Amino acid sequence: MILCSCLANLSLIVAFSASAMTQAAAEQVWELKRDRDGIQVHTRSVPGSPYDAVRITTKLDSVRLSALVALIEDAEACPDWADRCAESYLLERLSDTESLVYTHNDMPFPVKDRDVLAHATWTQDAQTLAVAMNSVATVDRMDEVSGRLRLKKAMASWHFTPRADGSVSISNAAHIDPGSPLPGWLTNRLLIEAPFETMKAFVAEVRNPKYQDAQLSFVQEPGQLMNSAE
Repeated sequence: MILCSCLANLSLIVAFSASAMTQAAAEQVWELKRDRDGIQVHTRSVPGSPYDAVRITTKLDSVRLSALVALIEDAEACPDWADRCAESYLLERLSDTESLVYTHNDMPFPVKDRDVLAHATWTQDAQTLAVAMNSVATVDRMDEVSGRLRLKKAMASWHFTPRADGSVSISNAAHIDPGSPLPGWLTNRLLIEAPFETMKAFVAEVRNPKYQDAQLSFVQEPGQLMNSAE
């Protein structure tokens, strides 16, 4: 996310990374909009913005942190699971944990397609082993594409937090200024339905065998921490 990592949820055309919000925004209360199939969709207002923030959460058993990160890092797989993602690709690898990723979202007629070039950064907490990806839209790093509206104010985040029972809590949050007004019917769909369908497809796609044995230099698994302590 969104690196569909950057905006793996660019399709969440109304969102912003909770970790990047102002303190005032952080104090807003999340409102549960949907709780189905083990997936929760929350929204909340953002001071100074006409667009709500959105957060999608779920829990997954028997999954490695590296598999979750590998799917987000697989930018070209974005159309396989992220709602309305037409294409996504790595523009530049800045380091093991930083990338510039381009994402194009196909919007329904008559709304103009959106795209974004996002700077995504991964971190992992040394104690909890929680993994976080935060991305922010960049400007002046890539020419705009004819027929598409380039997003200039967009942030997104993914958080993967190991739990004591061996499962992993997954959270995806975002807040995007779409650049121009959107029809009410589309805003509602992109705020609730698109995030829900994206998370549902994400947890299914991460079971793809090509992600199961992923090895990433910046991700430590809970089992590795236990083994190193013995």
